[in-house]
Order: sequence, then structure tokens, then C-alpha cells
Amino acid sequence: MPAAASNFPALADHRYLRFAAFAILYAAQGLPSALFSISIPGWLAARGASIGEVGGYMAIAFLPWSFKLVAGPIMDRFTFLPMGRRRPWVIGAQIGLTFAMILLAFVPDPENNLALLAAAGFVANGFAALQDVAVDGMAIDVLPHDERARANAFMFGGQALGAAAAASGGTYLLVNYGLASAGFMMCGAVLLIMLVPLLFRERREERLLPWTPGRPSAHAESLQVHEWRPIFSDLGRSLILPMSILLVTVEFLQRASSGILGAVLPILTVGELGWAEQSWGDWVAISAIVSAIFGVMIAPFVDIYGARGALALAILGKALVIGAVPVLQHLWVEPWFLQSVIVANAMLSQVVTVSIIAIFMNICSPRVAASQFAIYMASANLALAAGNAMAAGMDPFLDASGMLYVAAGFNVAFLVLWPFFNIESHRQRMADKGLAEI
Repeated sequence: MPAAASNFPALADHRYLRFAAFAILYAAQGLPSALFSISIPGWLAARGASIGEVGGYMAIAFLPWSFKLVAGPIMDRFTFLPMGRRRPWVIGAQIGLTFAMILLAFVPDPENNLALLAAAGFVANGFAALQDVAVDGMAIDVLPHDERARANAFMFGGQALGAAAAASGGTYLLVNYGLASAGFMMCGAVLLIMLVPLLFRERREERLLPWTPGRPSAHAESLQVHEWRPIFSDLGRSLILPMSILLVTVEFLQRASSGILGAVLPILTVGELGWAEQSWGDWVAISAIVSAIFGVMIAPFVDIYGARGALALAILGKALVIGAVPVLQHLWVEPWFLQSVIVANAMLSQVVTVSIIAIFMNICSPRVAASQFAIYMASANLALAAGNAMAAGMDPFLDASGMLYVAAGFNVAFLVLWPFFNIESHRQRMADKGLAEI
């Protein structure tokens, strides 16, 4: 490797490099997520699949996101510190995701092999979830507190843009050329994104690659835990704090609502109202792009005025938007109505994400940040899969309107919990227990 390679900038030294790098890395997660949750469900709906079949497929395909709590402690315990605490895991996960996309391309007769299609989604999402844990841990390690809302806006903006590309491009390829072409397209995109962790280190003194010069940073060594007992001790004491339990509950409610919505909308629009598959994919892509831009614009205000208020307003807005759909059922035949719902829900969801992820990052104990944050995100993704499964379970008993009322109700339940949010009290409890940042 040329000596000049060791002079590439490090994430810890450049604010906008951090924002750009994390946005690109999150795009790698948006690609498989949208392919399996938007393009493929719409494609299946056009071929006569029911809400129960789509919900069951999605529950299996996205189940690995619930296993992130297992990956977190392993990443906190084991790494190759000369290359950084998290970067080796990011590179490894992206290599796995590349091969998973190749595997997807070889699923035979996918519309009649839902179990095999769900299994391929399970493998791909497993590596995507592994990358997510590693990137989130890296973000907590290198981002100052006052950058986290803005960084999250770029991160989830990147994820939204990746999702937009997969939703529109993936749907086009599925409809016109089949699943293999979509799988190979995803594979190529992940390979390009892999250049980011290959070229940019976490900190200046670390190695770019295993065989290049460098050493572990003092910061990484100070945070590294070399035994299991301290990890689980700090993790347990952090998770039982009241604010931690409250946030997990809130996130579970709103993500389960999104899971129900994700299973209902493709069947409602493509299966019942006759939308073209490409139209469904394109409108989800448009909503992702609009929400990404909106998230980046609003993030500085979230940093300045506080994530707590932004979270409350956004979840209340989601409850109103979702609840309006069954109330205004006579407007379903007007394409602009559900198109507006898709965009509005995406924008509000982006504000929820920017706000609640910033709060989760700020309540993590640094020594076990990957484990603690992974558990928070695993519970959120378990809630999403639970919402998909709820839709499948409700299918024999409720129509689409009834399911949407349930989804809206989950968001309304947040209003009961909101008055108990108190970040300062949580930080004081962390300090008292020796869990505060060192």
C-alpha cells in the first residue's frame, strides 16, 4: 500500500467528513431495507399476495434486526484496535452483505417460494443489522454531543436516499428484469459504499488496513473492555434506569405502528386500489427523498431547541396522519390522498428518528455504547417485526381501516408517557452510578 494512503483524513478530525461518511454508510442499510420492505412487498401484492402473506414474509426477513443485542456485546469485547474499535466490524459486515445480495439473485421462482425469499432476506438483513451496530457504535465514539442530532439527520437522510434508490430502482428491475437483476444491483452499490470504511480511519494514528503502519488510539484503548463481566455489569445498570425503560417503551409503540403500516399500505394501494407497482415504488422513493431533505433542514433546530419537544410533535403528527386515512376512506380513490399520506408519514417519521436516536445516543454509557445502543435499536426493530406480525394476525379479523386505527392508537399512547421524559435526571443517575462519560 503506498505511504500516502496513511495520510487519508480521520473521522474524529473533520466534522463534515463525519457527516458525509455516516450518511453514505447508512445508505448501505437503506438499500436492502427498502428492497425487502417496499419493492418486494409491492411486487408480491401485484401478484395476488394477501396482507397475511406479506406480513409473514416481512416478519421473517426483518427478524435479524432484533438480534442486534447479541452483536453489541461482542463488538464491545472484541475488535482489532489498531484499525479502530468499530471500523473492522463495518468492513466485515459489508463484505457479508455483498455476498448476501449475490445469494438473493439466485432464489428460484421467488413469487412461489416465499419461505426461501424470506430466508434470503433474513441473511441480507442479518449483515445489514451487523453493519448498523458497528456504525452506530462508531458514531457514538466519534461524534460530540452537540453534533448528534445533525449527524443523525445526515445518517438517516443517507438511509432514506439509499431506500429511495432501492424502492424505485429495485421495483423497476423486479418488474422488468426479475429478482436476480435487483440482487446484483444491490451488490454493486454495497461494493461502492465499502470504499468509505476502507479509506477513512476513525482516528489519525490508526492503521488504514491491517498491513499498513499505525497503532491503537489512546481514546479507543481507554474505552475498550477486555472482560465480559464489566460489559454486562455496566449494561445492566444502564438499561434499568427509568429513562432507558421509558424510551424503549415509546420506541416500541411507534415502531410497531410503522410495522402495521408497512404491511397494510402495499396491499391497500397496489392490491386493492390498483396502483401500478412502479407507482408504489416511486412514491415511496419520493417520500424518502423529501424526508431526507426535511430531516437535514430541521436537525439544527432539534439540536438547539431539544429533541424531547420535536419527538412529541412528530409522534402526535403521525397519529393524526395515520388516523385520518380510515376516517377519510372516501378519498382513497383519489391518488393524491394516499400519496400525500405516504410523504407526510415519511417526513414525520424522519423527525421521530432524528430526535429519538439522538436521545438514545446521549443516554448510552461510553464503555458499552455498542451493546447498549444495539439493545435499544434491537428492541425498535423487534417492534417493527412485531407490527408486521400483528398485521398478519389481524388479517382474519380486521380490514385495512381497522388495522390503521390500531397503528394510530399506538402513537397516541405516547402522549401518556411524554410528561415523564427527563434527560437531566437520567444524566445525574448515570453519574451517581459511575456510568457517565469518561
